[in-house]
Amino acid sequence: MDIVKHISQHTKSLIERLDGSSLEQRKSLTVAILGFYYQLPNFEETLHKYLYIRIKKQQLIADIYNGHLQNYQAAIEKSNAIVDVYADNYEEPEPIELFILDAFAGITSDLKLSANVVPLFIGIIDTLDYYENFSDQPEFWNNLLEKEVAFQNEIINQLKSKQAFDAAIYKNRYENVSFDGL
Repeated sequence: MDIVKHISQHTKSLIERLDGSSLEQRKSLTVAILGFYYQLPNFEETLHKYLYIRIKKQQLIADIYNGHLQNYQAAIEKSNAIVDVYADNYEEPEPIELFILDAFAGITSDLKLSANVVPLFIGIIDTLDYYENFSDQPEFWNNLLEKEVAFQNEIINQLKSKQAFDAAIYKNRYENVSFDGL
């Protein structure tokens, strides 16, 4: 799949189609997408390493549903303020760590804006594309990537038709995929 060719069109479609979603739908969707990111290697450890916070998954989910995200946002802001990329001891995050950090910023963003959910979807695509490009099984990852774009469209269609969806859809979808080994 030529991801560059499709990403712009897919992003535009996501923005347009998420526009009519409710805040509750966006919260449920964010929790569902969290299920994908939680399966990436060292999710919690990465957040602790760079944001200096310990995450408890169930508490994070409750905080998303209740809109109590200020502490997470403050930790991100504090971390960003103290990072000095020009310091001799600066350690640049690995690509997977960057995907996790970007996703966490999106997961804890203001979900009143439907556009804040779009980067979470695109992050999944970027992550799968990274694995496709750097694994020894590019066909496997390419297949997952192609199916993911279609899956995202299905989810958006469910939202548009006001159908309920399982918050564990991403956890279940990727639970047998090994993201280790790059």
